[in-house]
Amino acid sequence: MNSKRIDIGAGSALALFSLIVFLYANQYKGAGVFQYGPNFFPQVLAVGLFVTSILLIVQAVKGKSRPLKETIDKKGFIRSSITLGIAIAYLLLMQVFGFFLSTLAFLFVLMTFIGQKGLVKRIINCVAVNLAVYGIFYFFLKIPLPEGILIRAITGGF
Repeated sequence: MNSKRIDIGAGSALALFSLIVFLYANQYKGAGVFQYGPNFFPQVLAVGLFVTSILLIVQAVKGKSRPLKETIDKKGFIRSSITLGIAIAYLLLMQVFGFFLSTLAFLFVLMTFIGQKGLVKRIINCVAVNLAVYGIFYFFLKIPLPEGILIRAITGGF
């Protein structure tokens, strides 16, 4: 089987899946923050998945599919495994240090691992992304983020 057929098949399956998720999430109506209900975020993700699925199909039809590899790239597998390990450590550390500190550390370590150049650039990117995500959840969506055991102990929130 060539990669063009695989990309068209995967894109079609993912587009169908995104439509199902969108319709299923539409069942969850209700009052939420700023008129957004519990269906808002899953539907945004479903639309994003649908758009990228269509782009995958278009690329395959244009003949821009990547060639098939018969074996797993060892270096890529190791890098993926390390990235997964970093993400799991991030989830565990979030319970201790909270969202803000853990996300700063996670982004910095991940950017360093993938090879982003420049210490100052990494720090600025980490702080900017962290503040943007925190702001979206705290101010726009009104969703509290994990504070962590350490932060609660310091502030007396036990």
